[in-house]
Amino acid sequence: MSEKISIKEIVNAFTPAKEISDAIKFAGRKEYVNDAFYGLLTEGANLAIVGGRGIGKSSLARQIINIAQGDNSLLEKLEIYNDQKLDFLCMYLACGNKIKTVNDLLSRLLTTHSCLLEWIYDIPSANKELSKLRGGLDVKIAELGSEITEETTTTKAIQTHDIDVIFQNVVNEILKAKITKNGILIVIDEFDQIEDPTGFAKLIKSLATNLSGLKFCIVGVAQDIQMLMKEHESTDRLFAGSVINLPGMEKSELNEIIDDAEKSIRKFITFDQTGREKLIELANGHPYIVHLIGNQALRSAYLEPSYEINEEYIIKILRQIAEKEADPVLEGRYKRAVASSYQREAVLKSLFEVIQKDGEILTTDAYKVAIDFDVDNPSQYVGHLVTEDYGAEIVKVRERYYRFRDSLFATYVKARPWLTKKD
Repeated sequence: MSEKISIKEIVNAFTPAKEISDAIKFAGRKEYVNDAFYGLLTEGANLAIVGGRGIGKSSLARQIINIAQGDNSLLEKLEIYNDQKLDFLCMYLACGNKIKTVNDLLSRLLTTHSCLLEWIYDIPSANKELSKLRGGLDVKIAELGSEITEETTTTKAIQTHDIDVIFQNVVNEILKAKITKNGILIVIDEFDQIEDPTGFAKLIKSLATNLSGLKFCIVGVAQDIQMLMKEHESTDRLFAGSVINLPGMEKSELNEIIDDAEKSIRKFITFDQTGREKLIELANGHPYIVHLIGNQALRSAYLEPSYEINEEYIIKILRQIAEKEADPVLEGRYKRAVASSYQREAVLKSLFEVIQKDGEILTTDAYKVAIDFDVDNPSQYVGHLVTEDYGAEIVKVRERYYRFRDSLFATYVKARPWLTKKD
């Protein structure tokens, strides 16, 4: 403890606010990194990463970009055989709620600097194709180097020119310029935010035929690729075995995250065995929860100061996380579901207690736990939790069987201290 550690190092040991882009801090996932690497190597294959919230999909996508750009440090770390460095031109786009259709998506890819727009300016033939999208209305866009943001302008241009054709022509011109050896990789994160992705499967099938140097990697919250794309047509063939259904992390992998955090601050503060076990238990396979609680714990310990974090300390930090609303989205959802009712909160926590391995919940089991919490008529509160009034956090699968809509929220239900008190 002789070497002083800065507060900046402390707050960045765990990073709940951003994905892991550094291979040194990327924990585990060897099988899935291996699958992604072979997906990049396979001609004509697109990649997809699907799974629940908070389990590291975006972090894996960032590592795929690193590998595609020729950084093999993660492959070496995980001892994955490789005999070459890839050379893709990589682009990353996180979808927001403004991207409602495939046309919106293509427009954003064409007119965002971190995507295609930056390269279009350097290739006259590609710039000529983009001018069709502008429809001659936005000369200043090219001069200022800004993004097309006016919905009316884009819509008017699309009515004149098919945007999928413009997209294909632009990408083709960039590929012909041979900027990189392996082609173009476009990573589309938060794909599940697209309101209507109808036609995307048909589009990439067409692009696979006409643009052999283009790959997509789509990332989103879903149980499988068909659910993510909301269509079944050719999805299996389009991704040719490169669909990564990312599960929760193993305990050893979560433990590795803690190891990496301690190393990054040269073990100035450490987690004892009880603190580690409690943090891993609360995470329930979600690395995000390890980062969230770990970040708050290190900050608090540094300021006290305290140099070892145990189970009791983790429990104290949980209360602080709830009180400070360190994750305002999860906390807001929790409060909406509970709505100041002890009985409803007890039922919510009872449902988590009896989750089966497949994620389903038999209400007969949950009611037994709820009754132990002195809940009268627990079925009434289950009925509440499936409605939008209380956030619809529970989904009915079939008679007497339910599941949490979001496994990350379910984990928050487990970890969060009680909000209400029994009357």
